[in-house]
Amino acid sequence: MNTSLFWAVPVVLLLVVVVSLALRGRRARRDAARPAAAPAPAPVAAAPTAPTPQSAAPADAHAAQRQAAGEALRQARQRASAEAARQDADHQARLQASELARDQAREQALQQAREQAHQQALAQARQRARQQAEQQAAQQAAQQAARPAAPPAPAASRPVLPATAAAVPPRPAPVARPAGPPVVLLADDSKVVRVKTGRLLEKLGCRVLLAEDGQAALDCLASGSPDLLITDVEMPGLDGFGLTRLLRAQARWARLPVIMITSSDERHRAEAKAAGVDVLLGKPYPEEALAAHVQLLLGARLPAGLALQ
Repeated sequence: MNTSLFWAVPVVLLLVVVVSLALRGRRARRDAARPAAAPAPAPVAAAPTAPTPQSAAPADAHAAQRQAAGEALRQARQRASAEAARQDADHQARLQASELARDQAREQALQQAREQAHQQALAQARQRARQQAEQQAAQQAAQQAARPAAPPAPAASRPVLPATAAAVPPRPAPVARPAGPPVVLLADDSKVVRVKTGRLLEKLGCRVLLAEDGQAALDCLASGSPDLLITDVEMPGLDGFGLTRLLRAQARWARLPVIMITSSDERHRAEAKAAGVDVLLGKPYPEEALAAHVQLLLGARLPAGLALQ
């Protein structure tokens, strides 16, 4: 329809111009055929005569008609070209708007898919951490139930184990803790890990003591009363295994829960179990997994209603 309109407009204009020229030519011929009035006496000394208006008028009329027809045709073509350009611009604008809408819809779908995948990954990590914590708690309960209960020795003949003894004595009953938030001792030679994990523990409602190696952790144990120890394996001086063995060899810290962080949990699992580690986490681990183990080990000591954001 647009193409037909483009060609119909100049054709109509051309027909109008042709009809107008034909009418003007017929009128000019009719005027030329009329009898002329009696000529006036010519002067004695006649000058060169100019062309009469009757002879010059048809030529000027035809030139003016052709010029008008050309101008009308040019304007018609300009209008048709402008209309075609406007329609093409409208079409391109509609195409761009449609493509933009499709891109936005595709981006929204991708964003929703990424959010769903992230939520599913978080839920799976929480589920795995909960299952691992329950399995370790069940294993510890089974191990404690399987230990034979030895009769208490008389006070005068009860042996005192040195601090560096290799065997772990039976853990005494936990001592009563003062009221207040639970205290967690965090031992790691990485400042970044100490700051990041410390913030996580504070969000859970814990008071955090920081130590950059095993010896610094022993100093904190001497001056404080932590409810939980979180330690790295590889540290300068006294590493995580040595620190745990020293704690298990002392009656005061024999029942202190210990969470050990290692980059190779399978390689260190047997050694960690022999040293007395309660929970072994491999790097990298989700924060939800560490939070689940901390909540399981500290239990009612944590303030109610606090959770990771």
